Amino acid sequence: MNKKFLFLIFSLSVLFASCDKDSSTSYSTSQSAPFRPSVAIAPVIDHSESGLRWDLSDEITYSVSTRLIQKSKLNITDPQKTRTQIRKNKAVSNPFGSDLSWVKKTFPTDDFVVFMELIEHREQLRESANSNKAPEALSADLNLALRLRIVDVRKEQPRVVLQEIIQDSHFIPRQFTRYNFDQAPWNSEEFGITPIGIAHSLLIKELSSRIDDYISLSKSSN
Repeated sequence: MNKKFLFLIFSLSVLFASCDKDSSTSYSTSQSAPFRPSVAIAPVIDHSESGLRWDLSDEITYSVSTRLIQKSKLNITDPQKTRTQIRKNKAVSNPFGSDLSWVKKTFPTDDFVVFMELIEHREQLRESANSNKAPEALSADLNLALRLRIVDVRKEQPRVVLQEIIQDSHFIPRQFTRYNFDQAPWNSEEFGITPIGIAHSLLIKELSSRIDDYISLSKSSN
């Protein structure tokens, strides 16, 4: 699916969610709606060299953002705006470095900024020490590793509220390894029921929960 079309759909969903929120406020004047912090989800940096046919950065960025919107606890900034802001400061920005001064300048209207880096997305065959089997006869493990950093930019000095590497491994049956199976791409009807599709869904679910939980904790502690 066209990359611009995907982010147009996402932007419209943000707009409609905002309109719905505005229209609902007229029903109650005695009880104010809970504060929802503004959160920018930076495009995932993909250093995995997965060899897959689609853009993993687009998939994970879009899926995490969409899931967080559905949870309705955070206001997710329009992804096109976030991409533009990142692009303008690409020459001087390192989201995982020690100097975070640029983050505040780049995202002046947000409360939190989320950075993700896909470090590993590798299918590793399960070979025994004395195995002489062809690759087609072996099952595999899908090893995933993603670096997550959440930066609080509400005050003058940005601060990291979470930094961790999320790692996981998923079993891939022999008939679904890259040697025997033409992997259905993201956004196809079959993708969600493939081992890789299921693994990605679990990763996105965990990422969304970590982002939601830590931002909620930081919001209430300030």
